[in-house]
Amino acid sequence: MSTFTAVGRAEAQQDLVRVYGERNEEDGYDFFADSSHLIETYVTVDFQNLVNLEADFELPYNRTLEPGAERVYLFTLDLDDPNERRGYSVSYSFARGDPTDADHDDSHRYLFPFAHGTKHRVTQGYQGDFTHFGENEYAIDFDLDTDTPVHAARPGLVVEVKQDSRIGGPSARYGEHANYILVAHDDGSFANYVHLRTGGSIVEVGDRVSAGQHIGYSGNTGRSAGPHLHFDVRVPLEDGTMQSIPIKFRGHAGPVSPEEGRYYYASHPGGEPFEPVFGRDLDPADFSSHSAQVPFNRQVEFRTERLDATYIAFIRNGYDRAVDVTMTVTGRGVAATADLPKQMRVPAQTEQFFTLIRPEPGARELRYSLQVLEATLAPE
Repeated sequence: MSTFTAVGRAEAQQDLVRVYGERNEEDGYDFFADSSHLIETYVTVDFQNLVNLEADFELPYNRTLEPGAERVYLFTLDLDDPNERRGYSVSYSFARGDPTDADHDDSHRYLFPFAHGTKHRVTQGYQGDFTHFGENEYAIDFDLDTDTPVHAARPGLVVEVKQDSRIGGPSARYGEHANYILVAHDDGSFANYVHLRTGGSIVEVGDRVSAGQHIGYSGNTGRSAGPHLHFDVRVPLEDGTMQSIPIKFRGHAGPVSPEEGRYYYASHPGGEPFEPVFGRDLDPADFSSHSAQVPFNRQVEFRTERLDATYIAFIRNGYDRAVDVTMTVTGRGVAATADLPKQMRVPAQTEQFFTLIRPEPGARELRYSLQVLEATLAPE
């Protein structure tokens, strides 16, 4: 009589949950499970092969394990014929949390996960075509430079932390190398803060965090085309995976559904009042009276300022006489507020406003160039 061995497999952090079988007095097998996870886990057990053994329950088998569970009885496989060969091949996976009990509070308004009073751009939004599909469908990427403080978007319990990775890049082979903090919420959902720097967590597993609390630092680890913070809220599924879900944030003026390419301020309860300033709100009329003195240098040149994704362009006349200037803007993915080409008479040694330059809706590549088509000294 021969047997073949059982093979156990957990699809996520297999050291946290273990499923195993033991021979019983009737020559069948009793199955047990251990869990060293800090929270409930939902185990799914299935068999690819059963020989001379019978399960009197429906497969796959599912069971919720309490935190720290030890030797929890799951089920028994009964022996059919004691004179025949018997064996099995088992696989198992687990979901963090309990998918049968998770019920996200859709009325909750999350804080933007960066410091109060600061603003950042959404570089990839829901269903973004770089990496936001499948389980990441409703993730949001914010343009946080490496070492930017990351703040908790909602109160919860820190259940997993990875901060030992030192590598990252845009290809899929870096997918398992992202540093992250995973926070469990009271409604069974989880907040996922990803791409942190090496050693980028200042919280530990088991810590309770409050909304707005500083929990770590952004970075560029894992599958990442540049420094940023990937944030999503996800719920556990019975197959052991998690699925991101759409959420709303607490904006400075009310609930916000973030859009790719836009800037957002973090407004945390109890924070100091601040006046939001967005480039998208600028108007050419704001600069119609702008005039500044420039040094004598016999040059006609441009100067620009930037607010968010909006560029403010000025023309500077360094001559000691007025200059008649014809100007234009060329590029890709941008639009100027001025009618082009634009003609102006700029007084001697004076800077004046030329135009605002903004990204066009949906533009992926942004390039612009300011050009003087003609400059002629005005008659004295």
